[in-house]
Amino acid sequence: MIKISRCLKPGGRFVSVTFAQPLFRKRLYARAEYNWSIKQYSYGEGFEYFVYVMTKGEQLSPQDADLEKKLIEEMKSEPGRTPATQQEDNEDFLSNIDL
Repeated sequence: MIKISRCLKPGGRFVSVTFAQPLFRKRLYARAEYNWSIKQYSYGEGFEYFVYVMTKGEQLSPQDADLEKKLIEEMKSEPGRTPATQQEDNEDFLSNIDL
């Protein structure tokens, strides 16, 4: 995320379209160090997907700033545990396809 943030000019936007719910995805995006705001939209019924729009140069909302503080406090209280931002993919799905 830091590399994406560095590439954006002030007012630039990073758009993420995903099935990941805000509970999981906002944990990655809500960081003051990225220097962007986050807006979230959802579309669909039954099979919902989410659109996150981060705008460079805008502050986090108070709710997103509180989420970041909570995550930092959690990391301090559990020093031996590092929150995973991405799980390693150990499955080799392409090799398992029979043609």
